[in-house]
Amino acid sequence: MKSPNSIADLVVGAHHTAFSCRDYEAARRFFVDVLGFKVVGEMLDRSGDGLDVVVAMPGARCSWAMLEMGGYHIELFKWLAPADGRKLEMRQNDIGYTHVCMQVRNIDEVHRRLTAAGYQPLSQPGNMREGRAKPFYAKGPEGCIVEFCEYPMGA
Repeated sequence: MKSPNSIADLVVGAHHTAFSCRDYEAARRFFVDVLGFKVVGEMLDRSGDGLDVVVAMPGARCSWAMLEMGGYHIELFKWLAPADGRKLEMRQNDIGYTHVCMQVRNIDEVHRRLTAAGYQPLSQPGNMREGRAKPFYAKGPEGCIVEFCEYPMGA
């Protein structure tokens, strides 16, 4: 039975995942040049327009980009003010968001190219769920974890 406070009938779908970084250019290169996202909006010194109110950080300023691929978006932030964010080392069993997954073709070639580009895969591609999923995780910029998964039999 649906909760009387459910908003399920109002949710259209997933739109984006946000990534906060210290090295904006390195993160942008990873998502745009390596993964193939397109820049659909960008401001190198964004402030005002209610940003500080929405993020609950008075005086907030950031470099910002909205990146898109196939209807999915990554929102990229480098906070200029306040600039004292903490870097958190996350493991997959830690509580909260732990990774983003990109569906790919030819998982072995993805692994090879990421390694050649200087990114650190955490393993070789696996074979899971009786061959229905072939994933591996890799460290992206600033240690963000990105899963890459091929679904040979369909997602």
